[in-house]
Amino acid sequence: MATAVQPFEGTYELDPNHSSFQFEIEHLNLSTFRASFAEIDARLVAHEGAVVLEGEARAASISIVDPAFREHVVHGDDFFEADAHPVLTFRSTRVELGDDRTATVSGELAIRGVTGNVEASGTFAPPTTDPFGRSRAGLELRATVDRRTWGLNWQVPLPDGSDALGWEVEITAHLELVEQA
Repeated sequence: MATAVQPFEGTYELDPNHSSFQFEIEHLNLSTFRASFAEIDARLVAHEGAVVLEGEARAASISIVDPAFREHVVHGDDFFEADAHPVLTFRSTRVELGDDRTATVSGELAIRGVTGNVEASGTFAPPTTDPFGRSRAGLELRATVDRRTWGLNWQVPLPDGSDALGWEVEITAHLELVEQA
């Protein structure tokens, strides 16, 4: 990463209409299953050179259409257990921004009441003024995690002995943030 810069100062809130939080995982060694969460929130607070990024997603807002499959993923003890743990949360422990617009964010992701460390990398767009006079910034992050870290252990063997569902999950966050007055 290039030299660290600090283009942010103040508090920036998520614009949920222009942001997304998604994940993808290999399914049956045939395809990649992708899903997103409709109810998300995030906040970036920058003060005197320190930056903290926090975010959350409501498990029940996952983009699964089939009711039985959705029920199993959202409420089942193999997956999100949303009755006991309705929100997935993230809080950064380190945010590094480079003058080449690269970003590295380390932090703690909590799913099902289990907290694991995550490091994401990507890019940022420094604050700029939108057509309505508000300051906006962008952050695009990607991380790959092992779902077993959070007790997401569901698995079934395929006839050839391989796993039906991949262990690695790719998480992406596309955040458009609006400075608060």
